[in-house]
Amino acid sequence: MAAKPNRSRLSRLPAKLRAELDRRLLEGNFSNYGALARWLADQGYTIGEQAVSRYGSRLERNLDAVRVATAQARAVVAAAGDDDLKMNEALLRLVQQHLFNVLVALDPADPRGANLATIARSVAEMGRASIVQRKLVEETRARMAAKIGAAEREIDAAAGRDGGLSPQAVDRIRKVLTEIAE
Repeated sequence: MAAKPNRSRLSRLPAKLRAELDRRLLEGNFSNYGALARWLADQGYTIGEQAVSRYGSRLERNLDAVRVATAQARAVVAAAGDDDLKMNEALLRLVQQHLFNVLVALDPADPRGANLATIARSVAEMGRASIVQRKLVEETRARMAAKIGAAEREIDAAAGRDGGLSPQAVDRIRKVLTEIAE
């Protein structure tokens, strides 16, 4: 069994103290690590400036990743609107992009860099989800085309009757049906 890596002293700080450290890092714009190390010493925890710097860098990267993910999610929602199919397709592509970025960033010399089996499983699941999504879109389009065809037949029947619809009304109804299908 492989030995577990040592957790940093900072990750073992009491939750309230770590939350205060995070707040101070944010307020200080991720700088002045020496002062933060001295503050921690005043709290009874001897942690070096470099360790605080590494912790701050990780926290900053994580916050940046959350900001990017939030911006991407907002962009997906804005682009898809209320269309769940478009939303799912956009999210699938976003996840595929992130998986691709993980694969590109892997160091072939370091097999511990990522769990390739998990990534491969994720890629396979994404492929299946994409196929199911396309099938759903095609089925929805076929159902809409059938409904529009039935509605057009009804329009044609109504237009052919005495006192039926005018050609202009028939054209307007067809236009509305076509817009619904898009």
